[in-house]
Amino acid sequence: MVRAKPEEAIKEQAAKLGAWVVGIASAEAINKIAPKGHRPADLMRGTKSVVVVGTGVTSAGSWRAPSARIQASIAYNRTLNIVIAQQLVPFIEKNFGHAAMLCPPGSANGRHPYISLKLLAEMAGLGTRSMAAGILLNRQHGLLYFGAALTTLELKADGPLDEPVCPHPSCVKLWEKKGVLPCLDSCPTCLDGALEDGAIQWMEYRQSYCLPRAQTSAMASFQKLILEAMNEPDPQKRKMIVYGNHFSRAVASLGYSAELVGQCFECMRKCPVDMAARARLA
Repeated sequence: MVRAKPEEAIKEQAAKLGAWVVGIASAEAINKIAPKGHRPADLMRGTKSVVVVGTGVTSAGSWRAPSARIQASIAYNRTLNIVIAQQLVPFIEKNFGHAAMLCPPGSANGRHPYISLKLLAEMAGLGTRSMAAGILLNRQHGLLYFGAALTTLELKADGPLDEPVCPHPSCVKLWEKKGVLPCLDSCPTCLDGALEDGAIQWMEYRQSYCLPRAQTSAMASFQKLILEAMNEPDPQKRKMIVYGNHFSRAVASLGYSAELVGQCFECMRKCPVDMAARARLA
């Protein structure tokens, strides 16, 4: 059994396992926001606290990749956070005598979560939503991915941040001067929104547009391409589809995950919060 306070011991262990950030959220506070069926107690009865861990998505070096495809191939990985959170489960149970469970990550692409990891991270004080597709931004590390462990152990919650990370002061000035933002300008088809009095007034992420444009591998893409090839009457064009680079990438992605997808990250490329985080890494 560890002698340190539970909150300190758990955060220290998470950091040893590789977490960049660690926060604790109250299940009761989450219940006030999350819809029924997607609350901590819906996943594990008696949940009192949620420990949330986060790691960086991209390295400073990956932003120097010559193409978005290369960057997406190495950057879209949530596995580390799941591994860290999973290892916290036995640590909590063995050292503090309370039940714990990995928060189920849902699908690898995050489109069908059991519970919103972004909401958990917000309630644990690890960041706030941004104009860029509702991405959660951390003030120090920029864009992060998250994992979480549920527990019946009642821990002191960190709570949400008092001040939003987005918009950055430079974005507020740009909006007031030109009515545009770096993230919205990067992809006006998928993103929209507005600022008012230096804060987010409204934002919209059109996932139905983003999905077929940026997420172009794995099962959904494979099914779409195989149907396209089957329906193509020209034998030469059909051969070009099957042996083409796009189809080959979709087939290769099935070998390591049925739902591993890429995304372009273009809305983050000129985000001043994420750019500052990259500069600290470089």
